[in-house]
Amino acid sequence: MTDKMSTCSKCDEKISGTVITALTKKWHPDCFKCNKCKENLRGKTFFKDKDGEPLCEDDYTEHEAARCENAKCKKPIVGEIVVALNRKWHRECFVCEKCKKQFKDGSFSVRDGKPYCREDYEKEFLGGKKKPKKCEGCGKKIKTKWVEALGQPWHCECFVCEKCKEQLFGEIEGSFNRKDDKPYCDKCIELINQA
Repeated sequence: MTDKMSTCSKCDEKISGTVITALTKKWHPDCFKCNKCKENLRGKTFFKDKDGEPLCEDDYTEHEAARCENAKCKKPIVGEIVVALNRKWHRECFVCEKCKKQFKDGSFSVRDGKPYCREDYEKEFLGGKKKPKKCEGCGKKIKTKWVEALGQPWHCECFVCEKCKEQLFGEIEGSFNRKDDKPYCDKCIELINQA
């Protein structure tokens, strides 16, 4: 005949009567205590520490909980955590760098390691214009940064001199010449004008 009584994970003695099952272990009601302050956790909110032992909410918050990465918060995170940009945040603290609002559909853009909502990213970094559908140079979809020239959107790498194919958008933004609605670099326009 086998003994069906459980063994307490704290005191290693057999449990008769009331058994508390928590953290995949069995406990006497008087043995189910916070691993730090020794407060009895029966009927209370508790958490698991890094070793799998129970902690009261205060000790979990003070010793184990991740800290929010929002510069104005830095408080412990108890409950739901947002992990983004390789950091942890309270849901309400993960907001657009500019407007300080939460992200409606969860999507955001990143600039210099900071999150922005679509509207503010477009205003701040894309000249306030909505992203165009396709590039005038290659005809492919524009997914990131673009330049607007000759009244059309271009991938930066696609906006090149009509003659020599040298990229015109780079260190000197907007430096190009126009002839017959085509872009040319300074060297090529000189040669065309001399001919």
